[in-house]
Amino acid sequence: MDSPADLSLRPVADIYDEPWVAWTLRTAGGHLHPGREIATVNLVEKAAHFGFPRGGLVLEVASALGGPARVVARHFSATMICVDMNPMMQRALRAAAWQEGIGLRCHGVLARTEHLPIRDESLDGAWSQDAMCHMDKPAVVAEVARVLKPEGIFAFTDWIARAALSHEDWAAVAREWGFPSLFTLAEYTGVLAANGFDLLLAEDRSFVLAGHRAPAPEDQQAFEQAFADRWGEAELVRQKAPGEVWQALAVEGKTGVGMLIARKR
Repeated sequence: MDSPADLSLRPVADIYDEPWVAWTLRTAGGHLHPGREIATVNLVEKAAHFGFPRGGLVLEVASALGGPARVVARHFSATMICVDMNPMMQRALRAAAWQEGIGLRCHGVLARTEHLPIRDESLDGAWSQDAMCHMDKPAVVAEVARVLKPEGIFAFTDWIARAALSHEDWAAVAREWGFPSLFTLAEYTGVLAANGFDLLLAEDRSFVLAGHRAPAPEDQQAFEQAFADRWGEAELVRQKAPGEVWQALAVEGKTGVGMLIARKR
């Protein structure tokens, strides 16, 4: 579902900075995803059911701090090729992987996901969580198809559109999140098929994640004061705004999270 052409997108680098990480770790943990660690576990379980490769080379699209990559590396005895454009994230990923004893199986690659510096048909699987919303999704899916071996599995979740968004909705999403577009599950299904994938699963996970939403903790006020003391009141307001925008759209049933698993033909 393409956004209107006249919108000005917030640069992704403006979102994923140090204050954002400090803010997001509080609610999402090191996995940096709406469903926290349980979302990664759920995707691991579904992917395993559909035969996600064990002991292979696995691409992670936009690996961030590497929380999911380390889970996948441990659960599937995989060697992870962790592609991300953020040097700060890559340094954190490598440090955490070595600390957990799997540094030799988590390799950071600083690159754009639309142009992977990886050989054709060289990887056994691919993984991504809630990241392609920031990208040219057809280009990323095409690149994943290119680097996967035949019968390689691509397992991912992403933020999706569940209903039509108004121009005002799109303006808020562009301003706060920098999303160039949001796909519906049907649009993702079409792009996967067009790039040589057979769909194994396409599931709307919005209500599942809503059921796991944590209540505000008792120390929230103290945390926000400490955050403002360190980063400033304006930064506190800046960090609250994206969540408020997305929550409003999710409550209206316009946006959500989808899970998809597909096998390359």
